[in-house]
Amino acid sequence: MTWAWRRLLATGGTVQVAALAEAVGWSRRHLGERFRDEFGLSPKAAAMVLRFERSRRLLERPARRGLAEIAVTCGYYDQAHLTRDWRTLAGCTPTAWMAAELPSVQDTPLHAGAS
Repeated sequence: MTWAWRRLLATGGTVQVAALAEAVGWSRRHLGERFRDEFGLSPKAAAMVLRFERSRRLLERPARRGLAEIAVTCGYYDQAHLTRDWRTLAGCTPTAWMAAELPSVQDTPLHAGAS
């Protein structure tokens, strides 16, 4: 189980559950049951959380990329997939979250000496 968790972490949640199961020599169902018993989430749900967290960190960067590029980087099929996971886990779209949580240019204090 530790290996499967570390593999999920190392891939940012992009490894397929079938590949994890094959690597440990179990069926997907058996892996899912053991993983859920150990960590409280299925491997698929844990992967979703890891992808979400990675996308959130990328969105927080000052020089962030577009949502489509972030989606691909984080292992989503497309931007719509990213948005669905955001609605599930954050209760809003990434765009709505950025508007509510990230400082806007207007909120940035002026540098000393600037008028």
